[in-house]
Amino acid sequence: MKLAALLLAASAGAAGAADLAAITSQGAGALTLLDPATGETAATVVLPGKPAAVAVDAARGRILAVAVGTARLHVFDFAGKELRQVALDGAPFGVAVDPASGLAYVSDWQVPRAFEVDPASGTVRRVIPVGPTPSGIAIADGIMVTADRDANALSLVDLATGTTRTVAVGEHPFGVTLRQGRAYTADVLANTVSVVDLAAGEVVGTIPTGERPYAVAFAGGEGFVSDQYGSTVTVFDAGSLAVTDTIAVGDYPEGIAATSDGRSLVLANWFSDTVMVIDAATHAVVREIPVPEGPRAFGAFVAARP
Repeated sequence: MKLAALLLAASAGAAGAADLAAITSQGAGALTLLDPATGETAATVVLPGKPAAVAVDAARGRILAVAVGTARLHVFDFAGKELRQVALDGAPFGVAVDPASGLAYVSDWQVPRAFEVDPASGTVRRVIPVGPTPSGIAIADGIMVTADRDANALSLVDLATGTTRTVAVGEHPFGVTLRQGRAYTADVLANTVSVVDLAAGEVVGTIPTGERPYAVAFAGGEGFVSDQYGSTVTVFDAGSLAVTDTIAVGDYPEGIAATSDGRSLVLANWFSDTVMVIDAATHAVVREIPVPEGPRAFGAFVAARP
């Protein structure tokens, strides 16, 4: 189905300096493109099929969003124009982009695998086995990491050799974020973040969170975890892993990502139908932006405009 882009307002901010936040709204069936620095919406795009996961590829000016209900990967440009759709088998869910190659990786909630997709051509290049019910997915330095919910584990896949290692983590890992050689996974039923050293393939720390953690982001030397049931964000020191603060936010916070300058966090509140911008230094909520129903923004959904 061809998607209709409905331009709502022009983005503000300095040319070449503004970030783009791509917000998937599962209930409304929409993708909203906004500037977190101003709160202004650049475009809202009709995106049917209960979209949740999204990834922004700043280097190539592409936005990738997965529609779970229609089992499709949608590729857009930064203006919200659809470039192509890629039909996938099973139940595609999470999505990540390899910053080096620009290839997309999509986890399959139904089958223990991930698809490697070329967004430029729409070609599925290969299928990679992982653990059961993979949800969150992330790529860095040639390593693909999936959070395998029903295995209570991460799969660490060397994309060059296909070699896979498995690391046990907390119960029901969901969102996974990579930073400086480590994976941080939100363990939904354990109320923890597990910290995994990618080289060693072992857990090197566990961080307590609020109830039902969903995703992790980093800014200003601290980690920020969205706590779904707590309506909070747990803050921890990235060095010591000690919890330093708890921030009250909207109802059922889910996707969270840092702005490109590392000064702010952008947070989607699924049940409040808002996006919040949090100052990374003060931990204050500085802006709340209404968006279409059911924002989830699961993935790396914020990046600098090219």
